[in-house]
Amino acid sequence: MLALAGWLAGAGAAPAQTPHHTEVAPPLYPEIILETDDSFSTDSELSAFRRALADAAGHRWDKPLDPETVVPFLAADVEFLVGQKGRSYREAFVSLGLHPARKVLEMAGRLSRAGDSADPGVHSRHGLQVLEELVTEPTVGRTPWLDGRICTASYGRIAWPDWIALDGKLRFLDREHWRIAGVVEPTDDKGLPTGDWPKRYQMVPVSPEQKRSAGSLGIIAPQGGVVFFRVFPGSDANHFAPYLNSHLCFEKRDGAWTVSAIALRLD
Repeated sequence: MLALAGWLAGAGAAPAQTPHHTEVAPPLYPEIILETDDSFSTDSELSAFRRALADAAGHRWDKPLDPETVVPFLAADVEFLVGQKGRSYREAFVSLGLHPARKVLEMAGRLSRAGDSADPGVHSRHGLQVLEELVTEPTVGRTPWLDGRICTASYGRIAWPDWIALDGKLRFLDREHWRIAGVVEPTDDKGLPTGDWPKRYQMVPVSPEQKRSAGSLGIIAPQGGVVFFRVFPGSDANHFAPYLNSHLCFEKRDGAWTVSAIALRLD
């Protein structure tokens, strides 16, 4: 239990004191699949709303970044929530209350970027990037992290016994190494997986030795070895979400979708 608490706190033992994953008998970790609601991922009206918001917020060579373009997509007053890693695996969000749409955009940019600019316009433009990143997350549904609101990154929460099971033999891994396999396409011909692993919404670890080359992510297989997945943008890309996510939340008001809340991780 003490070793687990240290791992959850991100402390971790020195590499020389812990076994390397190649020295551990397989399976290296159990199959744990998060119960995830993705019932709004393909909702036609919400998907169209999300695409339009991404286009309005995104950088294009033929148009300047203009925070005013996204204001119609936001509720008049948007709730702003923040979450930060601590010693608890639960990591709940805390509400900072309701704020006008333009103000919440500035808040999102200021809190997501380290900088000393005093210009609200700079923060608002950074806020556009936050919105674009959050709205393009592929899994949308009722998230247990935010009391069942309809949000992006609607992955399930892991139970305490499952954290213990994941810790198992891979105690040298920090929590940041664990990912949720979202959209994973079968590969093969030395790209390996054929669809049996990883399963959708399965918890899998990123290799600590992962070469940070653009477009690939090394995942430790339960039987040992590292499998590299293509993760660059594109229709054939795989998606591995972190366990702790930021979220963009939506409500339908007067028959139309709107952004009702932003929940930002300050990690």
